[in-house]
Amino acid sequence: MREDAATRHLCAGVYLDPAFRRVVLRQVHNDTTRMVAPSYGFDLVPVVRHAWKSWGLEMGQHVCVLAVFGTGFMVNPPAILAVASGLGLWHLSRLMVRSAVAVLPLRSKEAMDRLLWRTRWRRESDELRQQTRLLQLSGVGCGALIAAPPLIAGISQTSLDEMATAALLFTLLIVLAVAGRGAIHQLCLNRMHGTGPLRPRKLTRREQTINDQQSHPYVVYRRPLPQETEKSKEDLDFDLLDSKTSPFIGSGKLIHRWIPPLTIQLLSSEGGPDTSMEERERMAPPFKARELVAHLKEAMGAMGDVSDPTRLRGFDRNDRLYIAEADVPPDPEWLRERPDRDDIGRIVDDPHGIAHHFLEIRTSVTGEVMTTVFLRVSIKGRALSLDFAACALTRTPAEYHLLNAFKENDRSAVLRSAFRGLRNLPAGVAEVRNLVEAPSFLIGAALARRNRLLVPRRGAAIGAQLSIREEKSVPWNQAQLDKATIYDYMKLIEQRLLKAAEEFLELKKLDTSAFNKKATSIVNMGVLSMGGKIEMKQSAVGANAQVRPDTRESDDSHGDSPME
Repeated sequence: MREDAATRHLCAGVYLDPAFRRVVLRQVHNDTTRMVAPSYGFDLVPVVRHAWKSWGLEMGQHVCVLAVFGTGFMVNPPAILAVASGLGLWHLSRLMVRSAVAVLPLRSKEAMDRLLWRTRWRRESDELRQQTRLLQLSGVGCGALIAAPPLIAGISQTSLDEMATAALLFTLLIVLAVAGRGAIHQLCLNRMHGTGPLRPRKLTRREQTINDQQSHPYVVYRRPLPQETEKSKEDLDFDLLDSKTSPFIGSGKLIHRWIPPLTIQLLSSEGGPDTSMEERERMAPPFKARELVAHLKEAMGAMGDVSDPTRLRGFDRNDRLYIAEADVPPDPEWLRERPDRDDIGRIVDDPHGIAHHFLEIRTSVTGEVMTTVFLRVSIKGRALSLDFAACALTRTPAEYHLLNAFKENDRSAVLRSAFRGLRNLPAGVAEVRNLVEAPSFLIGAALARRNRLLVPRRGAAIGAQLSIREEKSVPWNQAQLDKATIYDYMKLIEQRLLKAAEEFLELKKLDTSAFNKKATSIVNMGVLSMGGKIEMKQSAVGANAQVRPDTRESDDSHGDSPME
């Protein structure tokens, strides 16, 4: 699978899913009061560009259909009324057939129930009554629409043949508009699927802003409200891995976190067992946090070395600075100019600042499934603290993978797309009402040329409200086949981080015995120590504690401590 598979599937999604396209245009492109969520494993700019192409195709069809109806009412009103009657008859006849198909077996079952004196469920009777009423109404409607053209011709004193000829011409124009849109729609999908790089050569002003924000070092997150925290306690038993309260927006489901973070005292390795703690520790830290971050970043680079055939695909390392929405100053300088290496280093060394630095390491398993690891390094209280979290993005919806199927991206697909539009011709014509939304989209796009984030506003909330990649990810409970791979990549990164940190401490001649024990415990504990419910049976905790056997448990379960 291509490394840009997620981008291509999301680009296909804006053509195949109008609701998704509307979200991309309204809440991503046209909303300049909030930052764009970080993009993990995909490029947001081509998705936005194709969303506008898809929207333009739809609006073009609606304009053509509206022009046909408008011209028809001006030139030959009886003919255009006949066209409307024909479209209505098409829709109602299909509805009548579906209702008849549903009524026949229900009627047969009702007759058998009466014959055999079987109990009738109220639900079945209600469904039969509803489908029968729908069949009657659609039948009456079809009869009225069949009688409408001759009646219209008689009232307007127009020849039925002349009206039929004009109606056929108007119908042909509508068919060309709908079928043409379907064919061009598929041509755009085919070109997008088979082309090379998806990124446009020249970006608009808004697209350039989106491109800058999707890879910006600063990420603004929203702290959960008190009522949301209380709800989490009730519904999730205070699950520490609740993604809704996770600051790592855009990275997907929070699947693992060290709770509490790994902490060790910074003690010198010199001295015997009788040496006191005061003699082994220093007043000034033996190293700065930025030094350890730089060492980890260099050590982790080997996992993505292009010359290594066993490298991790899609491997990348970044610096991320997370700041709460309530702590963002009125006019942050980092919105106008990105922080340089020294600025990031000062934030890394300051454990009490409003911005928190995380070393971000990510890898893409299949071009879509993304595993991202976050590590925060801080030195405080004469101790080293390592805060570790891992997030996962699952696959995009299966319907967005349509072009990967056999014969879905060739010339025959173009013809099928055109005929597919004709099959639902009445519904496609009725969607002309979507033209009402066109002015709001266009006005929003015109206003989006100006980045309103740069205008200081009182009480402004600039954190991203959503990530389209997260919104269009398969739910975690349905990603069973990918979970093992995601956890595998997470553990590979986790173990290498721990080993690289241990080597750094040894280079600084610090005692790593406590670190080694805690790191071994973390690695061996696996992914079952992620918070949530932990059930302990037949266990003793504390000094001089004893286990009292429970007769309700089987003999072979004594001493077990299963974890859910």
